[in-house]
Amino acid sequence: MEEALGFKSLLQLGEPAYTIANIAARAGKSEAYVYGRIKLADLIPPVAEAFLKDQITIGHALLIAKLPASQQQEAFAAAFRDMWTSEGNRQVLIPVRELAVWIESNILLQLASAPFDKQDEKLVPEAGSCANCPKRTGFNKLLFADVRKDSCTDPQCFRSKIDAHVAKTLESKPTLVQISSAWNSREGAPLGRNQYVELDVKKAKANSTATKLLPAQKPCDKMAEAIVMDGGKRGQTVKVCADPNCRVHHPNTPSPQQVAKERAEERRRIEKEKLAITVRHRVLATILQRVSTPLKKSDLLTVAHYLISRLSYNQTPAVAKRHKVEVKKDSDSGQELLAKQVGNYDESDLCRVLLEISLLDSAYRRTATDGEDTLLSVAKRYRVDVEKLQKAVAAEFAAKRDKKAKPKAEAAA
Repeated sequence: MEEALGFKSLLQLGEPAYTIANIAARAGKSEAYVYGRIKLADLIPPVAEAFLKDQITIGHALLIAKLPASQQQEAFAAAFRDMWTSEGNRQVLIPVRELAVWIESNILLQLASAPFDKQDEKLVPEAGSCANCPKRTGFNKLLFADVRKDSCTDPQCFRSKIDAHVAKTLESKPTLVQISSAWNSREGAPLGRNQYVELDVKKAKANSTATKLLPAQKPCDKMAEAIVMDGGKRGQTVKVCADPNCRVHHPNTPSPQQVAKERAEERRRIEKEKLAITVRHRVLATILQRVSTPLKKSDLLTVAHYLISRLSYNQTPAVAKRHKVEVKKDSDSGQELLAKQVGNYDESDLCRVLLEISLLDSAYRRTATDGEDTLLSVAKRYRVDVEKLQKAVAAEFAAKRDKKAKPKAEAAA
């Protein structure tokens, strides 16, 4: 930084007059070196302070110093990456080469892809032409020797020229179709990406000898010129087909007559389905009117079969074991075997099966959302001594532990 300020003060001397070439010759350095050092004096205060505190290296500082003051803060923030370490989340300085790639991708705007005329001095009068602009990387090869493609370092100026180009193009060609790079669009806005097909006519001419062209390469009668209103291609004019009925670019799109026919068929299908469902619900309502209590065996069996078919993969073996039904491991026939077994039960046994399946979830955990334990509530209703059963199970577990521990103790002795 001291060297940069020294070089800059020499340039500002009246007599003797110094140039970058003179300073480079006297210092024994290249002109690119001297110019790069002088740019360090143009760092904005936060970046200059970070450089003097060794928070960034000379390589990072030189990259950031090349940029306009309005872009330096953004590039400085991009020089750090959040990383989780043993001391917590910290900001780590990225390599100089990685920062150079980020600047070239996010700040430097390639002029070759610009839709406007780079020589036009009247497009934005206060900015002038790009050819004579000092903010162009190609204007100063000493400072941007490592940037391969001629680029603009002032995104605001670049965007203002694109805006002026779009306005000028629409004024001269009011019939241009306005398209968007977004997929969907609101009514009255530029056409969304799903409402047009961009045509690659140049590629079609290059492949004119090919036997088959892609749909996007085929011209059609509906082909029109369009201008991109947003995204990375904003301001570019392209050829598009925006007719959804075009048979060249939408060969699989059904005709209006076919669409009307399919909609009529769908309405008939829905009406037929509604009719069938309504009839079955009426049948169910009639059955419920005629149900007698208590339920007969056939009705209980219907409910039991329904509940068994809804048993989970983990619940089926537990119920099958309680009813002495042998289910092989990884077998899908457990529910079928259970349904066959309960078919031989009488009304009282079927009632027990229904209550068993209903309480199965509660046997593993509390299922009630209101805090009430469903299993214990039923146990209380049937006068089950839960505490007595708990003591008996605890004694059984203790006996099993003692039985397992005894051989180990004897072996140790």
